[in-house]
Amino acid sequence: MVIVKYNYILTLDMLEPKERMDDLYIIYGMTPRVMGEWLRLMGNMLRIYDTYVSILYKALKDITYDKKDRDNYMALLNRLDGILDKELRSEEFAHLLADCLDAWFNIHSAIKNVYPIRSMDIIYEALLAEQFRYYINILAYILSLDHVPRDTSSYNVVYSKGKARLLHYTSSNRGYPLLIVYAMINRYHVMDISKEKSVVKRLMENGIDVYLLDWGHIEYEDLALEDYLHILDEAVDTIRSTSGKDRISMLGYCWGGILASIYASQYKDKLNSLVVMAAPIDFSKDDGILAVWARSIDARRLVREYNHMNGQVLDIAFLLRNPVRYTIMKYLHLYERIRDRAFVETFFAVERWLYNTPNVPGRLYEQIVEDLYKSNRLVKGMLKVDGKNVDLRSIDIPLLSIVAENDDLTAPASTLAINEYVASREKKVMSIPGGHVGLCISSAAHKQIWPNVASWIKDVTDSRESHAEGREEVME
Repeated sequence: MVIVKYNYILTLDMLEPKERMDDLYIIYGMTPRVMGEWLRLMGNMLRIYDTYVSILYKALKDITYDKKDRDNYMALLNRLDGILDKELRSEEFAHLLADCLDAWFNIHSAIKNVYPIRSMDIIYEALLAEQFRYYINILAYILSLDHVPRDTSSYNVVYSKGKARLLHYTSSNRGYPLLIVYAMINRYHVMDISKEKSVVKRLMENGIDVYLLDWGHIEYEDLALEDYLHILDEAVDTIRSTSGKDRISMLGYCWGGILASIYASQYKDKLNSLVVMAAPIDFSKDDGILAVWARSIDARRLVREYNHMNGQVLDIAFLLRNPVRYTIMKYLHLYERIRDRAFVETFFAVERWLYNTPNVPGRLYEQIVEDLYKSNRLVKGMLKVDGKNVDLRSIDIPLLSIVAENDDLTAPASTLAINEYVASREKKVMSIPGGHVGLCISSAAHKQIWPNVASWIKDVTDSRESHAEGREEVME
C-alpha cells in the first residue's frame, strides 16, 4: 500500500512498525466515512440526473397531447425553458446541489490527509480544460475557421501589472477616453468578437477613445477585490496621463460593473461618467438560476479545498441552466444558417470565447459569493474594500444603466437598482430585448445601444468639461 508522509510517497514496508500502525489506522479509520460520503454523493448525483430527466419527460408529455402547436420542436423548447426555470431555482434543487457539493468536499478533505490530492486536482483541471480546447479545435476544423483571429481590432498595451494588461485601441479619437472594465470571471474578447459585432469598433466609429482592461488568465494567484481595485486605479491614472484628460468615462460589464461601481464610490473625481451594463448590484433582486445556486454554495469551503473556482466548472454550470437550449438548439440554428459566413464566424468566435473561462481567484470568489450574493453588502453600505466602506450614495457623477430584458445571468432589476442608491442627478437607462451576451453581439445592440451609448458619453463629457471651465473662469 502506498501512502504519503511529509510530502514523500512511501510504501508501508518502508516505515517503522509504530508509524506503520498509525498510518494504517488513519487509512482504514477514514474508509467508512469516505464510503458513506461517496454513497451520499452518488445518491445526490442520481437525484440531480433524475430532476433533468423528469423535466424533459414533462415537456415531452405536454407536447404529445397538444395538437395546436405546429412547431413541436420550438414548443418543446419553450416548455423546457419554463419548467427548467421553475425547478432549477427551487429551494429543493438548491439544497440538493449544496448537499452534493458538501459530500464531495468531505471526500476531498479526507483524501487530502493521506494523499497529495492537489497534484491530482491540477491534472484533472488540465484534462477538463483540454476537453474544451479539443471541442473548439474540432469545431474550427469542421467549419474551416482556423484563421479567425481572437482580436479583430488593433491595440497597444499601455500598462501591465502581473497578467493584467491595459489595451488602447488604435484610432484617431482622442477627446472622449472610455475604459471598459470587463468581468473578472471571463475573457474580454466578446467586446471585440468579430468585425461585424465588435462593441469596441462601434464605439470608435462614434468618436470614443477606447481602452479595455484585460485581466488575463490569473491561474492560481490569490487576488481579492482590493487587488483588482488597485490595478484599476493604476490603469485609470495611465489613461489620464496618456489622454491628457483629468477625468475619463468608465463602463463596467457584469462583475466588472461591480468593480466599476466600487471604484466610482471611492475615486469619483477621476471619472466623468459611469456606465454599468448587466451588472448585479442589488443581489436581493437577482433571482436567476446561477444566483440561486451561488447562494446555496459554501464558497468558503470550496476555496479552502481548491483555492479558486475552476473556470471549466463554471462553463458546465452555464450549460446546466438549460442543456437542450445551450447544446442541441444552437447547433440546429447554426445548421440553418450554415451558408451565412459572417454568422458562422461569429458563432465560432462566441463558442471559443465561452469555453475559455479562466479560474476565479479564491479570495475574489469568496468575497463575491459570501459578501454580495448572500449578504448583499454592496447596497447595504456594509462592504469594505481596501479598508474603506463602499458607499454607493457617494456616487454623484452621470450614470447610465444598460440591461437586457431577458437576461438570465443578471436580473435587470438587480442592475437598475443602482439608480435607487446613487446621488447622481443625471441618470439614464437603456435596454433591448435579448440576453446577457446579446448586449455585445446582437444586431439590436449594435443598432440601438452602442451608437447611443457613445452619444451619451460625449454629451455628458462635454457638459461636465464646460461646467468645469466656467467654474475656473469665475474663480479667476
